[in-house]
Amino acid sequence: MIPQIEFRYSYIYDELFRSSLNLRKFLKKANRKYPQPIEIINFMNEIEEVWKKEGKNVLEKISQISGLKWRREIICCYVVGFCRPMSNPLTIKKCSDITHAIDILTHELIHYLQSSISDKRWKLWQKYLDSKYPKESATTKDHIFLNAVHMALYLDFFGADRLMRDMWNSNSSNDYRRSWQIVEKEGPDKIVRKFRQLMR
Repeated sequence: MIPQIEFRYSYIYDELFRSSLNLRKFLKKANRKYPQPIEIINFMNEIEEVWKKEGKNVLEKISQISGLKWRREIICCYVVGFCRPMSNPLTIKKCSDITHAIDILTHELIHYLQSSISDKRWKLWQKYLDSKYPKESATTKDHIFLNAVHMALYLDFFGADRLMRDMWNSNSSNDYRRSWQIVEKEGPDKIVRKFRQLMR
């Protein structure tokens, strides 16, 4: 089963981010303004159109690479003006570049699919990571499988340029950068293969 992504704008939900004091301070320091509702809705309509063309293939490829199956027919994706994107509730921010937004959404969807794994099986993977990468942070380890799947998807579907952009954007976080470095060194196929062995 391949789910349908249903894009939604909720003024009440968006207002939680718009009114955040910490976010206001961040945007002021960066000399940026929180987008108006009409801007967010226009962006949501734009990403929805792009997703209609390539979304099904992306979701099929994620499942094929990871060996995991989607369990819901419909997944709601909330679009807000600005936030740290998250997988639950699935939430993305307005972006100036629609391909960047698709890449963010894809990242969060892999997180979403990853969260469907039973605790028992996920602990097997965590135990393996703890033994192989004992000095790495929990955030780094949490992104090794995700980035392996995403790297394979980039190389097969979106191209190396978008992969390099994602890796470059991760340089601001030591944890994210390390996870990409590990995936690049080990190779995505090797990591995914080990993951799938443990999930049997």
